[in-house]
Amino acid sequence: MTTCLRCSSEVGETEEKCSTCGAFAGPPNVRAAEKLEEQVALERRYDEAVSQSYLDGSDAALMSFDVNMELTFAVVNVDIDFLRQFVTSDKMTFSNYDLSVKGQIRKSAEATHDRHRRTIGAMLFGGYSEHIRYAALSLDGGGLQSYGAFAIKLRQISIANRATLLEDNSYNFIAKHKLQGGEEIPPGYVAKWDERHKLAVSKLAKTVSAGTSEAEHPKILLRSTGDRNTDECIEVHIYGGFDNKAIESVRGKSPTKGKYEIAAISLIKDCLNQSQNAWIEE
Repeated sequence: MTTCLRCSSEVGETEEKCSTCGAFAGPPNVRAAEKLEEQVALERRYDEAVSQSYLDGSDAALMSFDVNMELTFAVVNVDIDFLRQFVTSDKMTFSNYDLSVKGQIRKSAEATHDRHRRTIGAMLFGGYSEHIRYAALSLDGGGLQSYGAFAIKLRQISIANRATLLEDNSYNFIAKHKLQGGEEIPPGYVAKWDERHKLAVSKLAKTVSAGTSEAEHPKILLRSTGDRNTDECIEVHIYGGFDNKAIESVRGKSPTKGKYEIAAISLIKDCLNQSQNAWIEE
């Protein structure tokens, strides 16, 4: 429980505001990552990874990887239709599956997938799962192609104070740790935004050898072939939505066929240019 700084009442772990006085207590996902047991467990995993690198001679390479992981950012992949709407409309916010279905903006997924999505969210976040937006941690601007061909890089200032990270894709994480409904996730596998490098090192140190070059770091961190079953990433959890002012750049391949697609990309590039945001051609 968190104690309200204004009125000293207790604030529930899944609440963002004090129920007594309404004071903002902070995003619950961030408060969860700040728990002492989480901090201690992550630090222990990180220290063990660094210590092992000295034993196997990969310490210099791992230090380079560690430094680059502090330069990472969040990306969300979308299709061309969503990108066009999002970039061109200042009134649109980036939502999620739960809220889109609830607001009747989209249909629910096939029954099995719908139950799975909602169950995973509830297991990780409880009552505030519908407030979480999902992204992936990236070093080079590439993202998870299985969610769309265009990767939106988010400005750090727009998410840093409300984002946390999970070592793996939510579905994979739950499966790997064989978690059942109601069980807490083991400590040491989530991180605050400014400690994302520690989580990356803890997870990926074994894949960094003495001969690993900096050019390999982006693909070590994130791998996507367009199949969600084989995607590998560190997942970013952002509390609350964001608008197109959160965009720093968009990465994708300009279409050469289809009048609609060519026109849409032209409009997107114009809007990005007017907002002084970059288009990065693949």
